[in-house]
Amino acid sequence: MINTPVKINPTDAESASFRQIFEGNPAPMYIFDLHTYEFLAVNAAALNQYGYQKEEFLSMSALQIRSAEEAKRFKKAIQEIKATYYDYGVWKHIRKNGEQFFVHIYGQCNIFQNRVARVVMAIDIDEKVKNENELKEKNEEIADILESITDGFYAMNENWEVTYINKEAERILNCKRADLLGKNLWEFFPGSKEGKFYQEYERALKEKISVHFEECYTALGVWGSIHVYPKKDGLAVYFVDITEQKKNQIEQLMQMKMIEKQNEQLKKISWIQSHEVRAPLSSILGLVELIKENQDTPCNADVIDMLAKAAQNLDEVVRNITNQAQ
Repeated sequence: MINTPVKINPTDAESASFRQIFEGNPAPMYIFDLHTYEFLAVNAAALNQYGYQKEEFLSMSALQIRSAEEAKRFKKAIQEIKATYYDYGVWKHIRKNGEQFFVHIYGQCNIFQNRVARVVMAIDIDEKVKNENELKEKNEEIADILESITDGFYAMNENWEVTYINKEAERILNCKRADLLGKNLWEFFPGSKEGKFYQEYERALKEKISVHFEECYTALGVWGSIHVYPKKDGLAVYFVDITEQKKNQIEQLMQMKMIEKQNEQLKKISWIQSHEVRAPLSSILGLVELIKENQDTPCNADVIDMLAKAAQNLDEVVRNITNQAQ
């Protein structure tokens, strides 16, 4: 809209009505000269907001309720914005006691007292802005924490759309944050509905309970220890890459099976030693004693043959033990 100032040149009755509306308006209002920035009028609400007496305020300019930095921004806005009515947005002003506070400014260009002027409504939104800034700071603090933790983390809404993902989750899932945000988790990761993922996530969402499980996303070959927590508008997911631990468990399991097999072999060897070796050995020992008792007897030759046969049997047993051990 082209800047077309509205001329305020009322009759006495209209002037009284204008003053009544202007003065009695609960919203803080003032009028300033568009060229000199001098204040030309101010209502009671504005005086109360800024902490000045009327004479003090009208002796000042619009630059004096702003910091030097805001004054530069103010001059630039006055020069660039030519609309008759304009929402100037959020600004920081200064009270008489030096306190800075946030206001939302609406301005309209007029002719007042034969001077090109701007009628301003300055709404105090300090508490609102501070609350928003505090919330923003807390959100940034939470984001910093989530970015620094060693767990992967992402959040999603009730439509399974990812609303946040930290850098560790990006690394583990081999994806970029910009590509995943706003996307449906199950569509972005093909095959992710397999296994326990969808079942456990849906249970956490519907029953509003936290769940923990371990599962492998086969597309990446990544095992995760996953904690899922319900939140007001969806789910928060923390997970740790346990792929190496799983590999170690598999190796340990294989080693245990090998040890069990070796133990079975040792049991066989032990049984052979305790039963099969003892029999021929007892025979040999018995025959030796018999020879000693009957050294001059002709049948010693037969005993020696029997002794040789028993020794052969023992040799076979020893060989068998060796083969089992191997």
